[in-house]
Amino acid sequence: MSEPVAPEAASAAAGETSPAPGSAPGSVTRVMLEILIHGPLSRVELAQRLGLSGPSLTRITKPLIASGRLFEGAPQVRAAGRPLQPLDLDPSSEYFAGVKLTGNAVYSVMADLRGAVRAQHEEPLAGRDPETVADAVARSVRAFGSAFRPLGGVGISLGGNSADGRFVDESHFLEWRDVPLADLVEQRLGLPVVVANDVNALTQAQRWFGGGRGLDTFVVVTIGAGVGMGLVAGGELVAGATGAVGSIGHQLLAWSEAVCWRGHHGCASALLATDAVERAAARASGLPVGDVVFDDVLRGAERGDPELRAVVDEAGTALGLLLANVANTLDPQKIVLAGEGARLGVVGEHAMLTAFAEGRVWRSVSTPVDVQPFEFSEWARGAAAMAIRARMLHDVPARPASD
Repeated sequence: MSEPVAPEAASAAAGETSPAPGSAPGSVTRVMLEILIHGPLSRVELAQRLGLSGPSLTRITKPLIASGRLFEGAPQVRAAGRPLQPLDLDPSSEYFAGVKLTGNAVYSVMADLRGAVRAQHEEPLAGRDPETVADAVARSVRAFGSAFRPLGGVGISLGGNSADGRFVDESHFLEWRDVPLADLVEQRLGLPVVVANDVNALTQAQRWFGGGRGLDTFVVVTIGAGVGMGLVAGGELVAGATGAVGSIGHQLLAWSEAVCWRGHHGCASALLATDAVERAAARASGLPVGDVVFDDVLRGAERGDPELRAVVDEAGTALGLLLANVANTLDPQKIVLAGEGARLGVVGEHAMLTAFAEGRVWRSVSTPVDVQPFEFSEWARGAAAMAIRARMLHDVPARPASD
């Protein structure tokens, strides 16, 4: 088992440098962030994007190259003028742990600076009290050993909200209110920790490393144990006042006997969550609810089972209405459909797109719906993306472990 890594040691090992003399505060972060988001860039492109002079940029990048955080790529030959030599960052110069909490398990990944997952770990929760969960999170991070150093921080995501990135204000799945989760984990690991709503975290990963890269405005809609939404507007992640901006899982779509855990009849969660689709399929087939699995419902619909096809099409129609409401309200450049239940948008595509088109206000405006292939580890990768964001933007200061 590896020893905890103090934040100060992690920063030093990562080649953390003070801004060069004469450079503006935060210039180092701005340069690193620009390359992180947009990929390799020449000095000319960087200077133009950041409004810096050539000498100022050289003062900033020189120590970053010397420390290994940036490196010079192969020259790019141009039709005229000298070849441009792009600057890129070393993804392995720093690593970040991402942890997804559910009501009964801890899923963790180790990601590099570009959000690529290098290792995964999973373990059950022995209990839901905060101390037990914090122990499990620390254990899951230590399980990766010493292969991933320096470790820049830990992101934790869960179905719930955190307005300040440190306290879990409320989590239905863990039955928590006002839990200082970041403090509890920092005490165990000696690393900076950020806590986030799981859909917001997934949206951050899509923003920098996935289907939303390069877009100013896009929405992520997730289908799984619940239904959620994340929003990027003006190129920035919108967390909302509660840290969980997209609580669309309880948006009412139609009156129905189907009910969600909050007691809402006909809301998005009551019609679209994976267990809601399973219950609808059980009613249609006459099978016990426990014998019906979401993926089997989709496969049955694909095979042409009429009862399961009707269930999937009904859910697809509800999904299309939900997406139309999102598009009408926010007018995004793209809607990314993600989560372990996102394949509903593939199997029920015709019903979804028909309802989506009919529900849109502006028929002349086309909003693409991008259904992302999804593995459960993507939730933990999203948490790692929030840790990367906190590190790059200094949203969460490094806090030493308590004595």
